[in-house]
Amino acid sequence: MSVTPSAPSGAWGAPKPQVHSLAIELTAFCNQRCDYCYNAWRDDGGASIGTPDVAVVLARVDRVLDAIEVEHVTLTGGEPLASHALFPVLDRLRARHVRAQMISNGALVTDELAARLARYRLISVLVTLNGPDAALHDAQVGGAHFDATIAGIGRLRAHRVSVEGSIVLTRRNAARVGETLALFRSLGVRKIALSRFSPAGYALAFASELVPSPAEVTDALERAAAFVREERGRGEAITLFSTMPIPPCVVDLARLPEIEFHDCPIGTNRQEFVLGPRGELRHCALHRDAITTGARDVLDAGLSPLDLAALFAPGDPHGYRATLPAFCSGCRHAETCRGGCGAAAQWVAGSRDAPDPFVASSAMSATSATDERVVRRLPLVR
Repeated sequence: MSVTPSAPSGAWGAPKPQVHSLAIELTAFCNQRCDYCYNAWRDDGGASIGTPDVAVVLARVDRVLDAIEVEHVTLTGGEPLASHALFPVLDRLRARHVRAQMISNGALVTDELAARLARYRLISVLVTLNGPDAALHDAQVGGAHFDATIAGIGRLRAHRVSVEGSIVLTRRNAARVGETLALFRSLGVRKIALSRFSPAGYALAFASELVPSPAEVTDALERAAAFVREERGRGEAITLFSTMPIPPCVVDLARLPEIEFHDCPIGTNRQEFVLGPRGELRHCALHRDAITTGARDVLDAGLSPLDLAALFAPGDPHGYRATLPAFCSGCRHAETCRGGCGAAAQWVAGSRDAPDPFVASSAMSATSATDERVVRRLPLVR
């Protein structure tokens, strides 16, 4: 692919859109094969997508950063440590005064890599542990990676790289979330994301066995909240936050003030857009469809700088939040929740008009304290 530099949108007198975050999927390759992976290309390990040439990745980064002002960038994949573009992109971001963080499974971290990463003063490296022991963690990531991930966290922290934790809550590990949090604490990790499993991409095939029930998620969150209270009682500060929307008609979030919950940020001023390994823009990492209408790659000649900037326009220019599942009509949380994870609904039911599969699979039969509606039992996959 030929790479042609583009002028920033400001050259035409148009102000740059202000974007909260941009995730850059540096490569489709990953050394793990997680059952809960939302990457659609995981079936063949990313071979059909591959890793783009470093010069192409840098040109895409420049094209997008010429079009927008971004608060920070998240480097992800696949596994970003498996990409030759990682450090060139970090150099480019530093030159353009853009802050960066990274999502990694941690298993490829060496002392040399940790020392090198430390020079960039990353916001954090987010590393996932899905259980307090090798048996539970490795059963979900497709191989013996637990020990390498633990060692990777230790190496990052030894070189003073900020590490945040993540737990993907599934039916398999929800009951052991307290033990997993204790493991993170023992490793010196004090800020942890609780990402309840949401079927998308490769993970769609495992939906029936991984989607936790409302009772299992509630129990896991209550265990997590209790862990925070106990730690605070010892004078320890632990921060827990939920990255995947948890519909309040399913779980009574008001009873869990120890955890910071987030609604779907699409169409809000906290949205994280995604630049994929093929150069496509998506609403978020879980989305299958690109929003680069008329051009698959941000470098395509048919996509002008102004057209590219318009894709990031404030508000909801693509009408994503305009759709509310009929199931959610009349709910007092409709304006914020919008039916939960619309990307997962599209993967499972083929339409944004469907509710989040977590809602659809709910077996709740009583009203919650925060919602007078009754959540009916619906099939997860037809």
